[in-house]
Amino acid sequence: MRAHIARMERKKRPGARNVVPGITAGLLAVLLVGTMCHAGATHAAQGSSGSVKVSGHHVTGAGPNHSTWYLAEGSNNWGFNTSVAIVNPNDIAVDAMITYMTNGGEIPGGTVNLPPRSQATVLPYEVVGGSDFSTRVKCKEGATIAVERMMYMPEDDASQLCVWPQEELRGHHSSIGVTSPSGTWYFPEGSSDWGFECWLLVQNPNRQEATCKVTYMIEGGGPRTFEKKLQANSRRSFNIGDDIGMKDTSIRVDANVPVVAERSMYVENKKRKEGHVSIGADSPSRDFFLAEGSTAWGFTTYILVQNPNSDSAQVTLTYMTDEGLRTQPVFTIPPNSRKTVRVNDVLPDVDFATYIHGSVPIVAERAMYRDFPNQEGQDHASDFACHDSIGLAEPHTTFYLPNGMGKTDMFGANFSDTYILIQNPNPSEVTVEISYLTHDGLENTTSTVDVPAYSRRTYSMSDSGIEGSRAIIVSSKTAGCKIVVEKSIYWNSPASGTCTIGCFED
Repeated sequence: MRAHIARMERKKRPGARNVVPGITAGLLAVLLVGTMCHAGATHAAQGSSGSVKVSGHHVTGAGPNHSTWYLAEGSNNWGFNTSVAIVNPNDIAVDAMITYMTNGGEIPGGTVNLPPRSQATVLPYEVVGGSDFSTRVKCKEGATIAVERMMYMPEDDASQLCVWPQEELRGHHSSIGVTSPSGTWYFPEGSSDWGFECWLLVQNPNRQEATCKVTYMIEGGGPRTFEKKLQANSRRSFNIGDDIGMKDTSIRVDANVPVVAERSMYVENKKRKEGHVSIGADSPSRDFFLAEGSTAWGFTTYILVQNPNSDSAQVTLTYMTDEGLRTQPVFTIPPNSRKTVRVNDVLPDVDFATYIHGSVPIVAERAMYRDFPNQEGQDHASDFACHDSIGLAEPHTTFYLPNGMGKTDMFGANFSDTYILIQNPNPSEVTVEISYLTHDGLENTTSTVDVPAYSRRTYSMSDSGIEGSRAIIVSSKTAGCKIVVEKSIYWNSPASGTCTIGCFED
């Protein structure tokens, strides 16, 4: 693995705990300027073009930009099993129209009706069979929806085709989609070293061929660029090891027409029994937020920071912990490169959220790994969970998380729990509302929690008495105060984990 991963017996992650929200002496003066609780005032992190964009979502409000979704990754081949979750947060019923884009072109996927404030789960295998594919989901009424993809990995035979339902599933990963294609995508994480297999998934939803320039910003080395072509309405997978060999790298994708890109990483080389995935960011920002993070409970956490500029970047990390804010020394990232920070080296045995600030616009992502002992109590290198998520350039008012699982999923597979991670970057307490939406919208539940200033809180779905699959809506109810939200799911046996941000709007 990338570095030594602490091994310990499995423990359940805690729910909310008491926090000492004291502000440390070294707090950056720029920290969260504008994100404080001022009614009517918001902070807009500016991209290089001056537009407000982050993580594949154009932050321009909840209008048409949230009615169409793209998922670049997806496969029912190689032993994978893929499902797509859709949430309708509206008070009216909507129709979601699905289209799959395979290596051979476009395939209609039908239409799904979603009752008011409900969730639906779709099985692409019923349409595309055992193939690799990308997905587009469009709300017929033009209303806000949110879409997430889940991929289950094989227990043993990675050459088999998917058969639903499949009992012997090893691991899983998931990601929220993006709401529009872009001419540029950034991925701070990427590695074909340490036993990783790393793939770049590119979806071309256009009616013309796409030419992509893929630039690898290699840690400790210079950038290298390769050209890739995709036919109209298709998707292609690129193994970065074929281009650069065994390297740690960030990735930039520049296309002549707007495309959608994701990055997947798998451990154990070709076996693909565990891994993680993330969407990219469509523009850099001076600020990034990561709600999830832990060096406790057996986790090893890495912060990956990409500098896509021609100038060096001066970067500061501030961790939000139970003991208050922990600002770290400034470090430098060379031009067109990336930096890996192993949080365990400076902040052991702590749950935390992270705020990243750069002297120039940067992109940030977080990867987490957790080892488990095998049934005989001995360490087994292959028995661990991992997940990853891109950061957000600014807090938001409401987050939609299409897929949550309380104890079991739709196929009866056992999950230890779904955890909602809420980062409050404000100088005062924020009241947050958490809602769980059912498939028919008839037994939805809502509760409220208080998140202290400058803190991160973890809320368990099963501790709230929720069983089975649910969509989740998380909203700040304190006027003018915005938050950052992620969702982690852990599979009870065998060990596996996944994490993603949600769709956001203000």
